[in-house]
Amino acid sequence: MKIPRLDVMIYAHDGRGLGHASRSAAIGMALRRLDPQLRVLLVSGCKQTATLIDNAPLDWIKLPAYETTVINGKSTGVAGHSNYSDIQLGHLRGEMIRALVARHRPRVVLADHTPQGKHRELLPALKTSRSVNSRWLLGVRGIVGQVSQIASPLAKTTFQNHYHGLLWYGDRRILGGGPPAELQVRFGIEPVETGYVCRLAELVHWRVGPQPSQPKFAGTISVPWLGEKSRPLVHTLGQTLNNLGDAHGTWRIFIAGGDHDTCGMIEATFEKLPSCRVSPVGPDYADALLYSKLALIYGGYNSLTDVLWSRRPAVVLVREMQDSEQLLHLERLQQHLGAGLRVIPETGLTAETLANAIENQLRSPPLTTETIGLAGAERAARHLMALIQADA
Repeated sequence: MKIPRLDVMIYAHDGRGLGHASRSAAIGMALRRLDPQLRVLLVSGCKQTATLIDNAPLDWIKLPAYETTVINGKSTGVAGHSNYSDIQLGHLRGEMIRALVARHRPRVVLADHTPQGKHRELLPALKTSRSVNSRWLLGVRGIVGQVSQIASPLAKTTFQNHYHGLLWYGDRRILGGGPPAELQVRFGIEPVETGYVCRLAELVHWRVGPQPSQPKFAGTISVPWLGEKSRPLVHTLGQTLNNLGDAHGTWRIFIAGGDHDTCGMIEATFEKLPSCRVSPVGPDYADALLYSKLALIYGGYNSLTDVLWSRRPAVVLVREMQDSEQLLHLERLQQHLGAGLRVIPETGLTAETLANAIENQLRSPPLTTETIGLAGAERAARHLMALIQADA
């Protein structure tokens, strides 16, 4: 049987947060919305991918997942749930992705973040792509940060030898012209500016039911991944919410799963607080955020775009990471949004500091985000569709 070619394959590597998978899912959803006849497939090891897609008609393939741990602010790969090391997984995933490309013969492949993949897993597929005539594009977040895989000579030569285009998921009105200029110098091609790629902006097209008019929750708190400072944070957060009481309403708390002891500690911290509802990261998060007076988040790309789209004033925690991406990004956003974003460091956080920040933001008006480009998923999708049409 002669099977038609896949139109678009989207690859998102996985690790600590949800940014890579979230951006990729958003662009996939935009493609399915703009042209329901397109054959689109998302490939990722991210365990939360199905949750990110929710009800949208986007199909995906699950790869064995990478896992990382953070020690002294530096992310390090560890054995995944399949008990392969990250290097071994790189080889295994490389062969799986190569086979997918060879079998599906995608017209366009969009990879997120690094040209070669987190552990070079894209290199076999890139070589195979020449025989099936696939066009590869790289998508990069607004502020790259100090990421060795992107700054390496291998990344540059891989891009120049195999890639046909570069998408920048940023807005120069917020981030300035420096980041896209750096990308142009690094990869030798002018990036296409899409604006921020926001999953919630796409997910709303597939949600059923009316949109909220008035907040009914005090706030939505999101901890998408647990790091080396997470246990002290949970204790501080529990103390803070206990001191605030239930005067502001219910707090919706979404925390990524951890080991048995960590999950037990989280449950023990919040189960005695009647104003708190703890849930795993899941579909309820979007509705909770839209119905909340404020958000308490970490400063990752995915969490920030959620806040920008929902226009919730936010308390933003900054992890002490060697990669400076989040801090640089927040500095630019704060210049534009002012007091709507209250940024505080995770390290040394006290219940008093956190309570003051929360109470200030509870009195803040909605964020003014009309001048921020949040349609990046649609713009990226239209760019991919134009490439497909040009090759038809």
